[in-house]
Amino acid sequence: MAEAMKLAIEAGRLGYLAGRIDKKTYAVPSSPKDGISVVG
Repeated sequence: MAEAMKLAIEAGRLGYLAGRIDKKTYAVPSSPKDGISVVG
């Protein structure tokens, strides 16, 4: 599992350095916030 995470990070970094990933000044969630209940 750790090896998979390491490779994913390296792939993301290479994509960034190649100019395939745009720079953003904000975070974008991968999951929608609508319809999710928070318990706590």
